[in-house]
Amino acid sequence: MKRLYILPVLSLLVSGCAQFIPPTGGPKDEDPPELLSSYPENKTSLFKDKTINLVFNELIDATSLRQELIITPSINGTYSLKAKPFSVELKFDDKFNDSTTYTLNFRDGIKDLNEKNPAKNLKLVFSTGSEIDSLGLSGNISNLWTDLPSKETLVGIYDLKTDDTLPILDRKPSYFTETDTSGNYIFENIKSSSYRLISFSDKNQNLTFDNKNELFGFHPDTLKLDSILTNLNIKIYPNNTKPPKIKRSLSRQSNYSILFDKPVKEVNVQFLNSPDSLTYQKRDDELLFFNHPYSTDTTLTKIIVLDSANNILEKEVKVYFNTNIKNEPKPEILTISNKNIQAKSTIKKPSHYQLEFQYPIVSIDTSKISITADTTTKEQFSINWLDKSQTQLQIDFNSTATRELTFRIEEGAITNYKSDTNRTYQLINKLYQQDSYGSISGSYDKFEGQKIVEILHFKNYSIIDSQVFTESYKFPELIPGIYKLRIIEDANGNGQWDSGDFELNKLPEKIVISAGEIKLKANFELNDIQIN
Repeated sequence: MKRLYILPVLSLLVSGCAQFIPPTGGPKDEDPPELLSSYPENKTSLFKDKTINLVFNELIDATSLRQELIITPSINGTYSLKAKPFSVELKFDDKFNDSTTYTLNFRDGIKDLNEKNPAKNLKLVFSTGSEIDSLGLSGNISNLWTDLPSKETLVGIYDLKTDDTLPILDRKPSYFTETDTSGNYIFENIKSSSYRLISFSDKNQNLTFDNKNELFGFHPDTLKLDSILTNLNIKIYPNNTKPPKIKRSLSRQSNYSILFDKPVKEVNVQFLNSPDSLTYQKRDDELLFFNHPYSTDTTLTKIIVLDSANNILEKEVKVYFNTNIKNEPKPEILTISNKNIQAKSTIKKPSHYQLEFQYPIVSIDTSKISITADTTTKEQFSINWLDKSQTQLQIDFNSTATRELTFRIEEGAITNYKSDTNRTYQLINKLYQQDSYGSISGSYDKFEGQKIVEILHFKNYSIIDSQVFTESYKFPELIPGIYKLRIIEDANGNGQWDSGDFELNKLPEKIVISAGEIKLKANFELNDIQIN
């Protein structure tokens, strides 16, 4: 039962923007606000006004209404919102389009003032014409890479019979909505026409697809809407089809930094004037040229940059260093990062250590590096640089260890071009015993030709191991745990997943993920794993 609040007469004279403080005490109000009346009434036709009012049965809070309210189709201009103790008024700048059915979905934008219970299923439908459009469509949006439902994701339908000449991805949808926590969406009161159906994570809430940062998916068929359509499901995925761009460049005394607008996969540098040469390093979204060999002149280069989707940026860049700084940089401590093994962790017996350095290395004293098996046996090893800049080092060995490995680099063993040297670095790792492993094997014939299989961490979907296969796969030495399997279609046999192309109406390569847990015990084999 609702409580009746008696407000002083003076408070009723205060402007509608005043803040009302709910009374305290009494039983908890668990009932949401109920709509008593609206103007226009729901399902009104021939509506020509520009003002909408809703009246409720109790004091309301509408502070989040502007963020929650979805109006479809999109309106012309904007609107003002005035909240009163028991009502809400919307005033629109421009008139609504003729012969159009509008839906106002208030979602959780109207709550009771005291307990913040949102009004349930609050929608208002009206038409500026003589009929209320009655068609609709529904479906589910999920993430292609995790198969998890994609909540709060925009779903848009684009009318192909309008006179809008902009490409679809450059314009706002004719109708739009957002998915619920289960990834479900529904459109109601849509007019008969031909549409394209698109979904994307509208992070900046501008109702248009931002190529760089938003997940994207589309239904491949044109929808000729003349009846209610269901089960129109879409998988969304990274779909960055634009080449990388340079965000900024910065010249320092020891390096020249080029920062890109997204992570890049590969960088190739051509020096345009022989015999110019500089060492350089690709980081996540950055290219660093080092002042090594030392140069006081401008170096002309051409950079060729590829992102994960093989989009290419080619650009000539003048590399120069800030040589006006008179003070020579003082030597610092050289840091060592291990890319494949964590300290103090129990690990599978490795075949190499992969090290990464911040700046190019000019000398290594291998007599100060040791790998010890089971605390007594010194292992033989070799060193190999993985890049021309000598910032990524792989130390290969064939270990005889059965219980423990100790990797040690003595102080002063490594020197970079700035004369920085390292402090003592040591890793000690226990080894999993052979009878502690389990294995997983299986096949998948629903994708033709080459496929990629990934072993995933069950909770965070991080990749434990992967391999390319055609008929069957096997992971013979897995640490006991709870996993998932992901199978990726590799239709073109390039060894990687390829995105879709909306303009070509080309869907991305398919991905399937195992349902539920794959529990692997020690010394146990899971064979013929089936994925639907």
